[in-house]
Amino acid sequence: MNILNLGYLSTNYYLLDNGRTTLLADAGWPGTLGRFRQILQAKKVAITSIHYFFVTHFHPDHAGLVQELKDLGVKFILLKEQEYAIPLMRRYIKPGIHYASIQSSGTLLLPIADSRSFLQNLGFAGEFVLTPGHSDDSVTLVLDSGEAFTGDLQLGMPDEDNPSFCQSRQKLIDMGVSRIYPGHGPEAIPIPPSGATLIPPSPIPSSNS
Repeated sequence: MNILNLGYLSTNYYLLDNGRTTLLADAGWPGTLGRFRQILQAKKVAITSIHYFFVTHFHPDHAGLVQELKDLGVKFILLKEQEYAIPLMRRYIKPGIHYASIQSSGTLLLPIADSRSFLQNLGFAGEFVLTPGHSDDSVTLVLDSGEAFTGDLQLGMPDEDNPSFCQSRQKLIDMGVSRIYPGHGPEAIPIPPSGATLIPPSPIPSSNS
């Protein structure tokens, strides 16, 4: 499988190509369709060659172009468990920024429990899993070959103040994920082997102790 980073403005967008189907992970900033088209042209990718896309969570840098990509004919996979978060994203859209509201028509609404069979039909061995922490609607695409497309879920040291974040990262490790493709920063980050436990760092002694 080929994995191509189509990222811009400090955000990674990954195009997965298994030779039969292409699947885009995350969908651009609002008001940047022209920029996204430039990236596609530079990478020699035709918009018509992108068959499906999903978003890891509904924040503007990950889901800003959903409706515009739908209007261009790319099929949108919406996990049913994320549906409630669509109208909430408007809170993060800055005034004066063009944002095309996401319409329900033309959306493939998929219960996460059915994701493995759905992806299998597209030629991908894997599943979507709920990974709350950064946001309640965060999901990760986990492939059986060990890759995970995590959005804003990072798998470094745990955030001790966010138990759900830590639990989601541990879930991926327990599933055998060996490499993550995050929404920001370096791509293809190796993580601890299956069964490893993420141990919170020891508190840093204060200068008064």
